[in-house]
Amino acid sequence: MDPETLNVLPFRCAFHPTLENAEEVRSILESRVPCEIAIEIVSFGYSPWLAKRRVHEEQYHTELSSPGAAETEFSITGLYLSSERIPVLEYKAIPRRIIFQTRAADQGWATFGGHGTFSNSHTWFEASILRPINPSTQANGSPPALEDVLVNTWWDVESARSDLNEQGWDFVQSEDGQLTWKTCNNITAQYTYQNYWVEWIRGIETEVEDERAKGKGEGFLELLEPGFIVVLWARAVARAWKNRVKAATIEIEYELT
Repeated sequence: MDPETLNVLPFRCAFHPTLENAEEVRSILESRVPCEIAIEIVSFGYSPWLAKRRVHEEQYHTELSSPGAAETEFSITGLYLSSERIPVLEYKAIPRRIIFQTRAADQGWATFGGHGTFSNSHTWFEASILRPINPSTQANGSPPALEDVLVNTWWDVESARSDLNEQGWDFVQSEDGQLTWKTCNNITAQYTYQNYWVEWIRGIETEVEDERAKGKGEGFLELLEPGFIVVLWARAVARAWKNRVKAATIEIEYELT
């Protein structure tokens, strides 16, 4: 990826050890200290990451639900980015931190106020966890990125289920049936692209000053397991609203046990 593209939306964390890096360090440490201490050292300062960036301009313009529907029934959902799969290993990989970033904007105007704030924001992003429908056939494969094969849009996230199933994936749901977790909203009536980000840590409640701006990700990381992936959805509702996306990143830190 060229330097100009990298500068569009740099990763929040500058250092991302790979699984190979972490295993090499762990192996060196195990020759000098007990195994459990080696694991703790790697976990503390050299945990592996999965990091994915997409820089590609997309515009998601709300559509009417069906002919004859009320004019308020406008919505759109697009799958903008998917992560790599959480590794399936002899020992367990436990995701413990995830960072989402988006560089996005709406159409630049609003009829009912909220300009320059998160009030009346009708464009935002949501994350979902997907599991392979048949883990045995996908465990060692490298399927194409979903954003490259699912280029169509849907009314809402649930409507994408059949298309995901055709690609061998299905949603991971919370106990109450939740399919998505809000990451960030766009500022209202802001045509210039802005950078947004949110970070969730396993077992720690996310502090959010304005819940209109960011989601807390409650229970998200607890559901993310080896073999699963994360997808980022671009959303918009209400007539004439657009979610204009320039770039996005997903960074996942996981612990080896």
